[in-house]
Amino acid sequence: RILIRKINMNIFEGIEHVFAEGISNRQYFEQGNYVVTIDTVFIHEKRLGGGKLFIVETVVTDSDNPNIKPGDKKNWVQSLSLPSALPRIKTFLGASMGLCTKSQLKEINSSITTDICNQAVSPKNPLKGKILKLECVDKISRTGKNFTQHVWRTING
Repeated sequence: RILIRKINMNIFEGIEHVFAEGISNRQYFEQGNYVVTIDTVFIHEKRLGGGKLFIVETVVTDSDNPNIKPGDKKNWVQSLSLPSALPRIKTFLGASMGLCTKSQLKEINSSITTDICNQAVSPKNPLKGKILKLECVDKISRTGKNFTQHVWRTING
């Protein structure tokens, strides 16, 4: 399978002006606590003009969910057409840089720039091999929809 990875240098425009958070509404991970190793981070263009996706491909190294086992490959996907995407990406990248997503939000908010984002999705794949903790919690939105909140953390925090 060949993935075509397109990088648009302006898709992260404005990330310096949003605040990090740790929520996602994708169903790739189920409720549970995980340790994951990053394989690839890239941008994918949805077919038929559906917009761009920020995708993090991981390999699970530890899991307390019996449905998701070590060695399983799981993805975290953020649609860049949603206003929540940039804050979520900012939090993920902060954790990837070793910053605590609870106590170091100020550092995350000042460190994650458009350039950092573009480097993260570049063919150099600088995040490959990074190990992170991921907590997923099932929640219900204000509108009554089910979603899984993703909370990224450093392996030490």
